[in-house]
Amino acid sequence: MRNFIDALNSRVLLTDGDLKPTLREAAIDLKRATFGNDDCLAALNISRPDLVTAAHKDFLEAGADVIRTHTKEASIDALAKFDMQDEVFIINHLAAEAACLAVDSLPGGDRRRFVLGVADQSGASGTDNELRYGAYIQVQGLVSGGVDALTFKPVADLEQARAQLASARQALLELGSSVPLLLDYSEELDFTDDTVGDLVDGVCYVENGDTIKAGFPVHQVGQKILVHGGRSPQETSRLDTALRKKAADGYRPVTRPNVSPREAIVPVSSWNDYSAVANN
Repeated sequence: MRNFIDALNSRVLLTDGDLKPTLREAAIDLKRATFGNDDCLAALNISRPDLVTAAHKDFLEAGADVIRTHTKEASIDALAKFDMQDEVFIINHLAAEAACLAVDSLPGGDRRRFVLGVADQSGASGTDNELRYGAYIQVQGLVSGGVDALTFKPVADLEQARAQLASARQALLELGSSVPLLLDYSEELDFTDDTVGDLVDGVCYVENGDTIKAGFPVHQVGQKILVHGGRSPQETSRLDTALRKKAADGYRPVTRPNVSPREAIVPVSSWNDYSAVANN
């Protein structure tokens, strides 16, 4: 049974795109569904998780291998703008459940699909204890909701970033979770993944879909490659087709030479489900 790191080490994987356009266009009273804060789309994880699940399913049906939880703007700092900071755990937990439900409700076909929990803590501020708590509570919510892996974007300052990542790791330890913690690396970070390598299981580097090449190489040891799925399911479908054409076996370009032409793919989504199967 392969896990997310194995898959990411073996193949170029295609993510979903941005859920916000779909959620904004839904036929609902958006202000009411977001508790009077129509700019706080993360609140839909509480009031309308069915809409979030449906938006995820659109991208899965378009060919995405990885769907990301609707939590990019669900950190304590982001929610505090709408006086919803006390809801950070439940919003992240329900977002993870909504994403896992989308994966579990569709047949895998020839794709092994995953739910990637998104923790964007790059805009966090406050004392060291506040930074640690923000990281801790968001990770607890995502993992308890069933994600397969976590991508964590810390602040730019190295020492503060290490404190955040250490707290995220502590949350995993307390839950007894083996979910991999990936550094969401970007150019604005003023440190390299080597400086936090003792706290993370890998690096999540998202490439623009337009730049993907056949057999896209891993840039450096430990770095993982994801291709952004585009702004819509339609764009994601076109990228899925393009990637399949560039792969010798019609599936995905490999990032490791010893990948067999056609792996046995089992469509298991959430960490809880994976753990149950792996222990059989």
